[in-house]
Amino acid sequence: MSVAGGSARRWADEARREARRGLWRRLTAALGVSATARRAEVVARRREAGSVGEQWTAALLAPLERCGWRVLHDRALPGGTKANADHVVFSPGGLVFLVDSKLWNKGDVVHARYGILQHGTLDRGGSIRSLVFETATVARVLGVPVLPVIAVHTAPVDGGGFYVPVADAVVGRIAVLPARDLVRGLVFNDGPPDPRAAGLVRHAERVLPPHG
Repeated sequence: MSVAGGSARRWADEARREARRGLWRRLTAALGVSATARRAEVVARRREAGSVGEQWTAALLAPLERCGWRVLHDRALPGGTKANADHVVFSPGGLVFLVDSKLWNKGDVVHARYGILQHGTLDRGGSIRSLVFETATVARVLGVPVLPVIAVHTAPVDGGGFYVPVADAVVGRIAVLPARDLVRGLVFNDGPPDPRAAGLVRHAERVLPPHG
């Protein structure tokens, strides 16, 4: 069984280990004077924050599983890529959502400017591009439409949520929501029960194995 945030935590550990390879690197890192170690620490902390965000999202989604929903956390994508799907969510109505967790600084508003996702003045286009790739990949291997959602922890979201249009015919647009509203948004968009939903989950477990 995959654990939410597992990949991000492993990548953080790898960044720190890589920065300390070799005697000289270990010595300078221990003395706090290694630029490589400092950069690696920034990367590691960012990935650790990502791991925490995924764990928080998993806790929010857990009650849905008592109501017939299924959630696959931290799933590997085919093709040998390091990319992973944070949370693949299956509704009783047979819908598939790909939820991407973000734990961003709470002082800056997440908003869209000219169709570009921003967090304060930071361009978060990389997050959009990654999620487009992940969504298109999951849709291809499952053979069904997949609805992408960015769940934002701590940072305020403009208007309580919005859509970012993307230049991909398969994906179309990405919903951006405050994490606290994630479950309500998923449930609101579900339809009547579909008997094919269970088979879709079993197929997903085969083609999207746990990452790592």
